[in-house]
Amino acid sequence: MVYNENRSQLECRIMKNILSFLVLGLLPGWLIAQPSENWTEVNLSITDGQIIPRYTAFESSSAGLAAAVQALCQATNAMNLENARNSFHASMDAWQQIQHVQFGPITYFNWNFRLHYWPDEKGTGPRQLDELIAAGNEEVLQRDNFSRESVGVQGFPALERLLFDDESLLAFREDRYRCQAAQTIALNISEIASGVRQRWADEFRTTIANADERGFFESAEDATIDFLKAQVESVRRIQQQKLEEVIGESAARARVRRAESWRSGRSLRNIKLNVMALKSLFNDSESQSIELSEVFQTEDITVINEVFAQLNSALTPLPDSFEAVLMEEQGHEKLLQIAAHLDALFEAFEAGLKNTALYLGFTSLDGD
Repeated sequence: MVYNENRSQLECRIMKNILSFLVLGLLPGWLIAQPSENWTEVNLSITDGQIIPRYTAFESSSAGLAAAVQALCQATNAMNLENARNSFHASMDAWQQIQHVQFGPITYFNWNFRLHYWPDEKGTGPRQLDELIAAGNEEVLQRDNFSRESVGVQGFPALERLLFDDESLLAFREDRYRCQAAQTIALNISEIASGVRQRWADEFRTTIANADERGFFESAEDATIDFLKAQVESVRRIQQQKLEEVIGESAARARVRRAESWRSGRSLRNIKLNVMALKSLFNDSESQSIELSEVFQTEDITVINEVFAQLNSALTPLPDSFEAVLMEEQGHEKLLQIAAHLDALFEAFEAGLKNTALYLGFTSLDGD
């Protein structure tokens, strides 16, 4: 009995010491799980557990979107418009959960820009879409021809504008070509989603598995670095482009129409899905045999997970649109808090990377 009590007290003292060392950043090396350097295992775990399944979901939802818009054009009524809008949301949900991956097949044939040309700071896409519809040239909507049109008319922002206008139903009824354009755009999104999924599954997974100086990546470590860039760069991009560029210095100075997906009222829904996907990429043990987090030191993983938890706690109660949040009491302050959490998350990743053998080098954020 005395032995058990003493053992229990000793275990408590050891745990207290471990926690103290963890807080102070002084945990002895023999008690810290060392970062994984089995880069190929990490890369394939992410590819099989995260990337291909998410592109598969995107392919499926985008096929549903194409079918829903086709049905709308065949019978232009309120129910079919609502179905098309719901299918748009489902496809956009899937895209937002894989949008952070901006390397590999998504970059082929300008697929990333053709799929989602945003931000469009000069409003080029809307002007070009108006010109396309005004011209009414049906040859432009042929598959091979449309793929050569401006990226501003080919993807989600253009389709959103057609589906979520207050007068969308009337406009479709009065202008058959307008609905044909929407149908062409939806089919284009579906075909791109299918192409990206197929290239990852049939080709790029092999590139990941066989990364060496003779291929796309000079080494397996370089492939891991691209996954880390997808993680770290996306945090900063969400903070700067999707949030700070919109909310301004006060509620009165917010510029909601600069937001991604503002017409469909889902700008913050996008951010919630982005953050959820980034957390899943970092350490989603349910879908991966080995996680991206395992390239970090244990104490850095703890800090990053805590910041993710704080960010999710702040995001989850908010409605899906900026307009709705800004109408709430202290709404602007809530958005500033989200920006601060995103900044803390970026800094936590940066600090953690300094304790690894990995160097991200030049990123797409350099020079911003």
